[in-house]
Amino acid sequence: MAENSFDKLLGRNGELVEERKKQVLAGALEIVQRHCDETPNKMEGIAALFGKRLGEEFKVYHKCRETLKCKITDNGLSFYYDAYGRWWEDSGLLIELLKGEAVIVDE
Repeated sequence: MAENSFDKLLGRNGELVEERKKQVLAGALEIVQRHCDETPNKMEGIAALFGKRLGEEFKVYHKCRETLKCKITDNGLSFYYDAYGRWWEDSGLLIELLKGEAVIVDE
């Protein structure tokens, strides 16, 4: 059976497509591993995940809480507690953000 141009491009049963997917995934994994090796503290990456920089202030809303002024630091997520006039770390709120149970809101 003669190969047509499509077969040459993709392989007879799409083997080249599957091989390319593997190459792309391997390349992505290599980038992640290199970043992990070069960056022991992942909080900068977590901040970037939400489109923020370390120390940048933003508002977070959770359906069971009021809107809170927050920031991501090297130590995790902190919120400003008005009653005490200081920042408090809250890993639970960070987990809620990651799970979609809390959201960053525009000011």
